[in-house]
Amino acid sequence: MSEVTERRKRGTARDIARRVFRYENATLGIILAAIMGTLAVATGGKTIALRNMKMVVVEGATMGVGAIGQMFVILTSGIDLSVAGMAFGTSALGSAMMTTQLWQNILGYAAPIWVAVPAMLAMGVGLGAISGLFVSRIGIPPFIATLGMWQIAHGIGFLITGGFTIARMIDPLRFFGQRFIYGFPVAGIIWIVVGAVVYFVLHYTSYARSVYATGSNPVSAWLSGVNVKNTQLSVYMISGFMAALGGLIRTGRVMSVSYSSFDFLELQTIASAVIGGVSLFGGKGTVVGVVLGALVIAVVLNGMTILRADPFLESLVLGVIVIAAVAVDYWRGR
Repeated sequence: MSEVTERRKRGTARDIARRVFRYENATLGIILAAIMGTLAVATGGKTIALRNMKMVVVEGATMGVGAIGQMFVILTSGIDLSVAGMAFGTSALGSAMMTTQLWQNILGYAAPIWVAVPAMLAMGVGLGAISGLFVSRIGIPPFIATLGMWQIAHGIGFLITGGFTIARMIDPLRFFGQRFIYGFPVAGIIWIVVGAVVYFVLHYTSYARSVYATGSNPVSAWLSGVNVKNTQLSVYMISGFMAALGGLIRTGRVMSVSYSSFDFLELQTIASAVIGGVSLFGGKGTVVGVVLGALVIAVVLNGMTILRADPFLESLVLGVIVIAAVAVDYWRGR
């Protein structure tokens, strides 16, 4: 009798576990909570202090916003390797417009922030459109097209900065990376607003159906009336916009622009999407998952910094997290 009861308990526990892990976002929430708990114990509670959690949100906002743009590209079975390059190039442009003598020599005055910021975002959209045209119209594989755009955007950034760091930013730029509204960081608010808008788009618009259909099967999508080429073009434009927005947040955070400001950003955005359940084969993924995936990476990197771990371990740990996320996804789908 006791054996039957024990089997029933094990069966019930197994059923509950399968039901929980069947939902990707629930799985990610559990993983995130477990990581936060482990790091809290290891650091004596430093990682879960309110001040530090706010900094996690600020530091993760650039990656999180960029990952949302990356998600759109991956949903169409593409990839965008130019995120870091575009963040650097657009930030260099905006910073030069607001601070450097070069721009003052061209116009006779430094551009105000309400001119420089739209210029940054427009440049991101423009560079993304070029990548999208290469992929959708010419048929260049996304890996090659965006790798080339990464180099182009970096070249633009280096031309603008001359290979040096642009510092002495104007004070209003701090609003995007250092300011708080009612105790919550503006960078986090931007991230939340972007996530909310994208959530609405993916759940309540026909455009979302075009994106998912293009990633699932572009031929079937085309036969169903979806303009596959325009959809592919649009997602790279969205990714370019998000990369520029993320660059703006990071620039406002550190109040300077240099090549090293955006190291590994493209890899972090891809990892955030994969951890968040976005299929690299396209057609599957949610913005909530991507946000949780970015938080997982941000929390881990922050914890390693507090623990004073070797910076070279970051890539190793990130790789382990990605493999674990894929393994859980595979187990859940069995």
